[in-house]
Amino acid sequence: MERPDQRLFAEDLLSAEFRSGEVKGLWGLPGADILPEPPPWPRVVLWITAAPRAGAPDLFYFGLDAAGYRTDPPTGTLWDPATLAVMAFEKRPKGKPNSRFARVFRTDWEKGLALYHPFDRVAAKSHPNWPAEQPHLVWTPQRTIVDYLEEFHGLLNCGDYIGV
Repeated sequence: MERPDQRLFAEDLLSAEFRSGEVKGLWGLPGADILPEPPPWPRVVLWITAAPRAGAPDLFYFGLDAAGYRTDPPTGTLWDPATLAVMAFEKRPKGKPNSRFARVFRTDWEKGLALYHPFDRVAAKSHPNWPAEQPHLVWTPQRTIVDYLEEFHGLLNCGDYIGV
């Protein structure tokens, strides 16, 4: 039996916005060749393409906990489909020093288990000042997984992303 948060998430995966990004190759769900058995709800795995960088992969996988979706933002981090676990720090995307990219994908915060971004549930709860400082990045029940994917796709395709 589906939970309400699971049903909302599934509906958003069927939305024109999600499907459009998927068709354009910006993001999507891993195929059975990568993830033969999807994790049980509220765990989800998605991929997001990254700008070409020497020695770096074309895309990154994100393992998320979507409990409470849309009321609560997802939380999670980079995921390694080869090990079926959190991605090792040395395989993660890196950014120019002191850049927004480097701050968001930092590994010295929460042991790298959450992204340092207002869209991440763990980060948002521990930074009550962020809504006032970054109101455009406040997660609300009107946000969807597409907002999340667009934000992180933008980061993985910006000039501050330097590779792995």
